[in-house]
Amino acid sequence: MQEKPVAMEITIKLKDVRLATWRTLLVPIDIRYDQLHVLLQLAFGWENEHLYGFWPKRHSDQMYVQSVDEWGGLGDIPASQGHLYTDVAVGPVIYEYDFGDSWEHVITLKHVLTAPQLAGRQLPSCVRGSGANRLEDARGMSDEGQGDRYNRSAVNHLLAHWKTAEKAMNAEEGYF
Repeated sequence: MQEKPVAMEITIKLKDVRLATWRTLLVPIDIRYDQLHVLLQLAFGWENEHLYGFWPKRHSDQMYVQSVDEWGGLGDIPASQGHLYTDVAVGPVIYEYDFGDSWEHVITLKHVLTAPQLAGRQLPSCVRGSGANRLEDARGMSDEGQGDRYNRSAVNHLLAHWKTAEKAMNAEEGYF
């Protein structure tokens, strides 16, 4: 009997930056887009100050966006009932953060893992990465637009507490 996948390894590359900035994460196979948003905020040092959206590159009519409702509150609107795994399995998914500065991230599936393959590794976790974080609202800046240098241990420390960060982001309290 073949083991059922429980996690996936995905690579997220920030588009249109001079020095390559990317992270490879291990995430649960059943992660939702709103949860992945939290992980990407932590992994790339963003501060959750802007709207975001996800869409499969091959199916741009299907998207998941965060929206502002008529009372000024934030809400997540899934325009597609598909799961991230299904979407990245057929091609890359784009995550756009800050519709003004338009920080686009390309998410690709590296492979899926079963429980034995996961072998006690932290889930979620950052496996590897490169490139400094970018500062909020720093699009178009050269080196002064760089934030903290990539530090896998620091990212994994944040990811270990992602549920706390998720609650704080949903409550609009901030998390740093």
